Amino acid sequence: MPLLIYWLRQMHIDTIIDAVFGPSHGNRQGLSYGQMTMVFIAYILTECNHFKSPVRDWVLARRECLSQALGQPIRDTDFTDDRFFDQLDALGADEVGEQIEEQIGQHLILAYELPTDTGRIDTTTASVYHKPKGSSLLYFGQSKDHRPGLLQFKEVLGTLDPAGIPLCSATVGGECADDPLYLPAWHQMVKMVGHVDFLVVGDCKMASLETRAQIQRSGGYYLAPLPMTGDTPDDLRKWVFAPSTTPVDVYLPKAMSNLPVGQGFELSVSRTWTDSQTGEMVTWDERVLVLRSDQLARRQQQGLADRLARAEKALRQVKARQHADLEALTAETQTILERYRVGDYLQVTWTPHTSQSQRYKKRGRHGPNSPFEMVATTTWSLTMERQVEAIKTFERLAGWRLYVTNAQAQRLALGGAVACYREQWQLERGLNRLKGADLAIRPLLLRSDIRICGLLRVLVMALRALTLFEFVVRRCLQQ
Repeated sequence: MPLLIYWLRQMHIDTIIDAVFGPSHGNRQGLSYGQMTMVFIAYILTECNHFKSPVRDWVLARRECLSQALGQPIRDTDFTDDRFFDQLDALGADEVGEQIEEQIGQHLILAYELPTDTGRIDTTTASVYHKPKGSSLLYFGQSKDHRPGLLQFKEVLGTLDPAGIPLCSATVGGECADDPLYLPAWHQMVKMVGHVDFLVVGDCKMASLETRAQIQRSGGYYLAPLPMTGDTPDDLRKWVFAPSTTPVDVYLPKAMSNLPVGQGFELSVSRTWTDSQTGEMVTWDERVLVLRSDQLARRQQQGLADRLARAEKALRQVKARQHADLEALTAETQTILERYRVGDYLQVTWTPHTSQSQRYKKRGRHGPNSPFEMVATTTWSLTMERQVEAIKTFERLAGWRLYVTNAQAQRLALGGAVACYREQWQLERGLNRLKGADLAIRPLLLRSDIRICGLLRVLVMALRALTLFEFVVRRCLQQ
């Protein structure tokens, strides 16, 4: 705990928060908001828990140690629920929270000489089990936790390489689309970094034309894969089957192995975007990187083979009842094909076979003159045929992906682009820490939107302390 408090004081967590809030009310006594935040972060990092109710007993059991670390005595009433709620309400305000994050980010960049060449932006969702009324933050939406039946909110995180240190964050409604969230986060990162000519890396949701045009107009650089929607699949097929230049082997810089990780080539495409508000037209030449990952190609090819085998096994187990009709069999077959995503690669045909048989109208022993009627019986046979050409096309396109960037080749070559995007795990690790055991945002019991935002800012500060600590240790070990 003394080490954590010292580390947080070196980050100026307390001084920046207290400076933004200004002098406290004359009747307020005890710890300031900045000091309370440091103790709360120390509790979160040591207990892996953000619940407020145990904090007071935890602090009182360590009062002497914390008082020495803070340089100020701790009172019995410093960590009551009322004070916690006041703190979260204050930190959850948009303007105040952004100002605190901006000052902390600028201080860390200058004090620790953080590299500002590459930044990353991504989003995640966090689900809650309660349903507060009148919330403007908790909504149903596309759940990344695979819990579509729960209300959720979204968290946007911007980090700096090479340690994934959080630079900015934002908490938005759970129904918001991801595409429009990247540009505000990028502008916030520009304020903290102090310049625009850094490379921002994101996933395919950052690759919207408007986002790329806005970054290009402002003088920034981006790298993102194109989503496989619209004209992108046709362009990928065209360029892979008829490349404009001969693909070359791609090597990762500073890799332990001398073997290539894939192939690729690039081409230049002219882009145009018109601002709907001002009518300004932005035109620029964009580098399209056509890249193939050998490992991804093998995984996709093996995945298709496994899905085809499982689909064929499931189709053989379909039992066609005697009076089944073609419509019911087709619907059941289509469900299986969609489940295993092999509708384009497997053709299924049901063929009816009808036979006539005698059925006597009376029971007992039957003679040659016993009355009978002819009954038609229909049986169904299943025929499965793999679409060889479609499978060959899939295997040919496996592992290929289109990436776009406006950075020059001298700054970001083919191998550098692959290596840069493969470092996206740094940001993903930070998001996993927020939702995992380290910071344990779930379960979240708060019902007030502003308090949820305040708690998220505290958790991002804790994440910032963790990643900064790792970065400093690694740099010292290298020295």
